[in-house]
Amino acid sequence: MVKMKTFTSCAGLLVDQVGSREADRNAAHPKVLAAIKATNYAVPPLDALRVTVGDEMQGIYATLGDALRASHFFRNELLDEVELRFGIGVGEIEIIDAERGIQDGSAWWRAREAIEEIEQLAAEPGTAGLRTGIRDERSSANPLVIPTVRLVDTHLARLRDGARQALRSLLAGHDNKTAAKLAGISPSANSQRIINNDLRILADAIESLAQLP
Repeated sequence: MVKMKTFTSCAGLLVDQVGSREADRNAAHPKVLAAIKATNYAVPPLDALRVTVGDEMQGIYATLGDALRASHFFRNELLDEVELRFGIGVGEIEIIDAERGIQDGSAWWRAREAIEEIEQLAAEPGTAGLRTGIRDERSSANPLVIPTVRLVDTHLARLRDGARQALRSLLAGHDNKTAAKLAGISPSANSQRIINNDLRILADAIESLAQLP
């Protein structure tokens, strides 16, 4: 009898595309695949982030912080080309059939609840920018995590493409000169993007969330 692999404590990450039915799926799909590949390289998973069914993707991470880091990296890789929604569930996952990608466990149940909850919240007035839902039922769960993640989401939602690119360079550790060159602008213009959009504070918040157990 084949022994099933179990992650007793992990974070399951579900991802779907916002408005995918109205989007050009043929044009978006290669960009999504490239962003997945980059995310898997940048944030090592327990089980690789991949496309599952339709516009949905999933991956397994050792910690809530790693799942959040992956979600922010993935989102920034696509900038405003493809809008994503995330559900993160902390718990256990059992890989029933690795070849066919069949998995089960409390982390996936909670991730599904989280992504459905955040989709509903984003449809309400005043919360349209929310993109990340979390269900963490551990006794050690920090109650400040969800409101902090929502503040990050709403800040990201207000950024224009140029500011998003400057944020991506900050998170990648690029100096101002390199970031400006990548963006095709002057170092002074890149500095203004960072200052005017409070990007250092936002980057610090994202990096702090990535350290969560």
